[in-house]
Amino acid sequence: MAGLNIVEKVIALEGVELLKNLTPEQLSRIASIAHEVKHPPNKVIFDPSVPMDALLVVVDGAVELSRDGEVLHTAKQNDVLGAWALFDDDPMPVTAKTVEDTRLLRIGRDDFYDEAFPKTSGAMSAPLQNAPESRRA
Repeated sequence: MAGLNIVEKVIALEGVELLKNLTPEQLSRIASIAHEVKHPPNKVIFDPSVPMDALLVVVDGAVELSRDGEVLHTAKQNDVLGAWALFDDDPMPVTAKTVEDTRLLRIGRDDFYDEAFPKTSGAMSAPLQNAPESRRA
C-alpha cells in the first residue's frame, strides 16, 4: 500500500475538529509535517506511563482506548487521538492499542508549533486561539 500524498493527508486532516477553522493552505502546511505511521494489530501506541508529544489521526484501521483493562472507546477512520498533546505534555490517562492493521497520521508537537507559529508570522495562530487557556503551551 503506497503512502499518502499531500492531498490525501489534507483530506484526512479536514475532519479534525481542532483544525476545522484552518484554511486549505494552512491544512496543506500541516499535512506537509504529518508523518504516516503503520501499525500491526495489538500494537500499543501509547499508555499512561509515557508523555504524548503528537496528535494522531486514524486514517484507516481501529485503535482501542482502555483504562485498567476496560475498553472505553474504539477510534476509527478520521478520529483523533491525543489532540491535547499539541498543548499539554502530560501522559494520556488511557492505553491505546490497535485492533487491526492501522494507519495513522502523526503530527509532532514541535513540528506543529514550528509550522503553526513561525517566528516571522502569526498567520496560523488566530484559528487556534480558541483553545482553552489551561491547555495552551
